[in-house]
Amino acid sequence: MSAFTVSRILFVCLLFNEALVVARTPPAERRRVILPRGTPLPMVLLLAPFFFALELPGGWGWGAVVVQAVGLGMEFAGEIQLTRAQSFSMSANRPAHHLTTGLYRYLENPIYLGLLLQIIAWSLWMPVAFVAVVLQLEAFRRMVRAEREYLAQLAVVHRGADSFLWN
Repeated sequence: MSAFTVSRILFVCLLFNEALVVARTPPAERRRVILPRGTPLPMVLLLAPFFFALELPGGWGWGAVVVQAVGLGMEFAGEIQLTRAQSFSMSANRPAHHLTTGLYRYLENPIYLGLLLQIIAWSLWMPVAFVAVVLQLEAFRRMVRAEREYLAQLAVVHRGADSFLWN
């Protein structure tokens, strides 16, 4: 099996997980999610490598697969930790408390960081998809701003090793 085939499988896992998250979220909460205009554009651009992929030199392809797998693992771990703490939400203003254990002890937003790592690695196969990385980073920054405002109401300030990405 080639690195690109494994990368495709990991990307499909990402899409399937995101579909599950949206499906299990109540409609009222989905309406509160802060998304920038043009949100479908990153998804369209991220589909480009399925049809037009570059051959990555040497071990770059397997390196991209490793980064994707680490990102997917971070995303899953973050979602599981939040679900166990009954704090998982698509919108910023639902959780009643802030999680400071597991990955959240070191990272402010391991789910966003995991997603970002996955789309960066996936974008290596078709550089035009890097536009999606930039658009998604801006979307994450908006969502983190809303989360920080909500947490400030709870008198919680949390910064992690990834906080510089969200400023």
